[in-house]
Amino acid sequence: MIIRNKKESDIESIAKVHYESWVTTYKGIVPDSYLDSLSLESYIEKHHMFNAPCIVAEVDGKVVGFLMYSKDKDEDTSNKCGEIMVIYLLQEYQHKGIGTLLMNEAEKRMKSEFDQLSLWVLEDNIPTVKFYEKMGFEKDGKYELEEIGNVLRETRMIKNI
Repeated sequence: MIIRNKKESDIESIAKVHYESWVTTYKGIVPDSYLDSLSLESYIEKHHMFNAPCIVAEVDGKVVGFLMYSKDKDEDTSNKCGEIMVIYLLQEYQHKGIGTLLMNEAEKRMKSEFDQLSLWVLEDNIPTVKFYEKMGFEKDGKYELEEIGNVLRETRMIKNI
């Protein structure tokens, strides 16, 4: 297993991980009608536009996960706060330590520029909330309501690094 920087040739593989992970991760949290409306093509299109730093997890030459990070976009955090924008793994590669490796690598890369990290997570996604807590993130009380087929609560988590 290799953790490395994204290459231009990875975009479609990353989009596939993102799309498939969304469908499997949010089943039972987000309405099926919304999940059914998603398409791999739209994810490929989006990923061609993203320019944030991105690292990938590769197993046997196949991209199985990725993480994107940047400076935090929230106005109420300090200028020294970075953000884990997204982290997704194909379902069959979850619970194998790959997400931890991606998070640790992102934190290592961001440590010279930031003293805090933030991320946003759907509160009903309990396994992911527990993963972030294991990684040292804590809910800070800020939340947003997200309309994704129905209203879902997204909460912010922060970690000092």
